[in-house]
Order: sequence, then structure tokens, then C-alpha cells
Amino acid sequence: MNDKENQISEASIKRIVDNFYDKIRQDTQLKPIFEQAIGTSTEAWQPHLEKMYAFWSATMLNSGHYRGNPMQKHKALPKFDTNLFDRWLVLFEETARSLHTEDIVEQYKAKSHLIARSLQLGLECEPAEIK
Repeated sequence: MNDKENQISEASIKRIVDNFYDKIRQDTQLKPIFEQAIGTSTEAWQPHLEKMYAFWSATMLNSGHYRGNPMQKHKALPKFDTNLFDRWLVLFEETARSLHTEDIVEQYKAKSHLIARSLQLGLECEPAEIK
């Protein structure tokens, strides 16, 4: 029996976000970056998770729940190796695959790749010097 979800809902977004960030918090490469930015306690993580529920709801369901500027948030972080976005993508796809049917996984995969590449390029590119 296939118990994977075949649709995206607010509840399924919460599950994917929670499961994904559980993986992040265990990952030797990503954990230090996230802990430096967010903290280590469950209480410190809750506001970030709430933002991510809203972000993915807006991204996948066009809900309009998210208000913010992800690029500015990432630019404000201490410098990190932007190649780690590849690791982020691997964990995100693993999480999506563990919870959803393949057609939903592909939707998440397409969006997550666009987001990761956009952030990666934005963080790697210096603004042009104005003369």
C-alpha cells in the first residue's frame, strides 16, 4: 500500500518542512550554518519553521502567506560555501520523496532547484560598482 501523499496541502507542507529541518539539524555540513543563524533550541527554531511553512505555502499553493525577502535574509548571514546549496537540495529531495508521490516530488524538486540556484547566484555575485 502506498501511503505517500498525492497532493500538496498546508498539512503536508508542515510535514515536509518539519522533516526537512530535522535532517538539516542532523547534517554535519549544514547543521553548523543553520545553528549559527538560528540557534540550537527548539524554541529558537520555531520562528524559522513558521516562516518556512508560510514560504512553502506561498511557493507551492500560491497562498500569499509569506512576506519577506529571502535573498536579503541570506545575504545577512555570515559567508558560507554556496556549494552547500547542493547538499540542501539532496536533503530536500530525499524528504519530499519520503512523503509524496513522484509527481509531487517533481513539483517540489523544480521549485527547490529554482530557489537554491537563485539564492546561490545572488550570494556569489557582487553588485556592479557604480562609477
